[in-house]
Amino acid sequence: WIHRDFPLTTVVAMTGSFSFEAGDRVVVKVHRHNPVHHEESYKVGEHGVVLEASHRSTVRVRLDGHSGQNGNYFKVQAVKPLFTLPVRHRFVTASVLHLEKLPGLMLRDYAVWEKEPGEPEKGHIIGRIMDVKEDGAGQLFSVQPYQMATSEYGPPVVRPWTAVGSYCVRRPQNSVLRIDLEHDRYLRDLSLQEIRSIGLAEDLGLE
Repeated sequence: WIHRDFPLTTVVAMTGSFSFEAGDRVVVKVHRHNPVHHEESYKVGEHGVVLEASHRSTVRVRLDGHSGQNGNYFKVQAVKPLFTLPVRHRFVTASVLHLEKLPGLMLRDYAVWEKEPGEPEKGHIIGRIMDVKEDGAGQLFSVQPYQMATSEYGPPVVRPWTAVGSYCVRRPQNSVLRIDLEHDRYLRDLSLQEIRSIGLAEDLGLE
C-alpha cells in the first residue's frame, strides 16, 4: 500500500535501497495486520529467511519464530475448550520496508564449521558462537564445539547435542551453514534438511 500523500518517487527510492535476496536472514521491524489475507500479517520481532525476492516491493518470507526463539507458533484448532497445535514456522508476503536484514552469523548462533580452517576435506563440526571480535582481517569468532549424544538416546536425528571441549577460533568463511538447535539441544528438522542437501549428514554422524 502507498498513502496517497506519499510521493511515488520517494517510494521508489526507498524500495530500491532495501534490496533482499533469497537466503537473507531478516527480522520484522514494522507491524502489519491484514484481516483479509492472514499471510500478509506479521508482528515486530518475528524473524526468518527470505525465500523469494524480486524487484517488487514485497518478498516471500519463512518466519521461523519470535521473541528470539524458533518454532514457537501455535495454530488454534478449537476455541471452547481452547485447543492449539504447535506450528514449526509460517509463510508470509512482507513489504521490504517492514524488514531489516540481519548478519549471516551473530553471537549465540549455531553453525556447521570446517574442522580445520580452510581445509573442508578434513571434516566438519557443529559449534556455537560465544564471542565476536574484530581484527585487521575482519570478524573473529570464538566457537564452542558441540557433540552428539551416544546411541542410547536413539537414532542420530533425535539425539541431543551438548557442548564439549574448549573454544576454537573461526572466521565467517569457515562456516558452511547456519543451523538451529531447539532448546539448545536438538537439531531442528529444517536444519537437518539443509545439512542433507549440502551432503554433510554423514560427515556429521547424522546418517
